[in-house]
Amino acid sequence: MRKILVLILLFSFKNLISQETKCLNSDFYNPNSEIVRIKNTSESIEKIIQSKLRIDSLKLYILKNTYVEFPKWSGYRRKGIDSGFKIILLNSSTNDFEFLIKGNKIDIKRQVFYKNEWKNLTPLKKSTIMICGTGYFKKGIIKTKDFFTFLAPCIEGELKVKSRFVFGNTIYSNEFEGLIDERFIEK
Repeated sequence: MRKILVLILLFSFKNLISQETKCLNSDFYNPNSEIVRIKNTSESIEKIIQSKLRIDSLKLYILKNTYVEFPKWSGYRRKGIDSGFKIILLNSSTNDFEFLIKGNKIDIKRQVFYKNEWKNLTPLKKSTIMICGTGYFKKGIIKTKDFFTFLAPCIEGELKVKSRFVFGNTIYSNEFEGLIDERFIEK
């Protein structure tokens, strides 16, 4: 009888036990401030170096199924999300690369493949960001042979889609599968 009770409890809590990582509730998702930059680590880059990258390029790469804890200061921690998957921006070129940082955010956005085309995600609610007029736009530099590491959460949703990230409008990551709330897909 005791064994049966234990089995019933295990089956009833199977979602809690089997879930690898907690995904962000779509009500809290904001595609305009999705990624968090973290400190570079050597293990972040090992898998990318092993893959076949075109030399002399800027590459955005998703490390699939590699979840890392968000820093304690991250807003995701306050929302109950403790980890995200890694995104690497690698400069394998012989030149430094300059880009614009807006409000301490690098322009990396998630896209989904929906109805035979890549679509941007849009926020459900308009956010009002106060701008004081100093330091909102600044220049960022990724040095030659250097990389930046970011984290992004998985998102709760009912629609299974092929996803990718885009840096600026020209540098696309490898594709990965995920879930999304259809309300975020740009019409």
